[in-house]
Amino acid sequence: MKLLALLLALFPALVAAQAQIPAEAKRLQGMLIREAHFVFGLGAPINYLAGQITQESNWRPGITAWDNGRGLAQFMDPTAAWAAEQFKDLGKPEPYNPLWAIRAMTRLDAYNVAHIYGDTACDSWGAALKGYNAGLGYVKRAQKQSKTPGRWFGVTEQINAGQSAMNFEYSRPYPRWIIGKHAPKFAIWG
Repeated sequence: MKLLALLLALFPALVAAQAQIPAEAKRLQGMLIREAHFVFGLGAPINYLAGQITQESNWRPGITAWDNGRGLAQFMDPTAAWAAEQFKDLGKPEPYNPLWAIRAMTRLDAYNVAHIYGDTACDSWGAALKGYNAGLGYVKRAQKQSKTPGRWFGVTEQINAGQSAMNFEYSRPYPRWIIGKHAPKFAIWG
């Protein structure tokens, strides 16, 4: 009975969250879930990945940003080329192709998670997402400078390891936007 009462209490919040999800996200949901499970296993952080796409393009596969980021996952040309070389199964770079973008983004996120460390899964993802947005080198340098390198939020995220002030101020809150603002909308997906 308590579980039913809890579910009924949460139902309006879940309905409201679903209403905020773009139609294109719903169309690509299955593709993202399949790719996330392939790369991360059944415990894949689908809500983080969906939140990341929301932050990057708001699920618009044909968009080109002011900084020349392209497609659903906003790949810059050098990063798209690196991903295609690093992950041979991707084939040639196609950032405007939703399947390619989702596959490349999930693989790059997994690569980042594997190449940094965090005291918790949330800290690891915070650092990995910052690496996606700013570059993994900045994250690794910040971790080397930090007194507690495994703590991302509230500690290492505050260290500017060589970015311009403008880029640092943009990329520093990027993980928080995804994990705190966008990912909760997709909690029901995972």
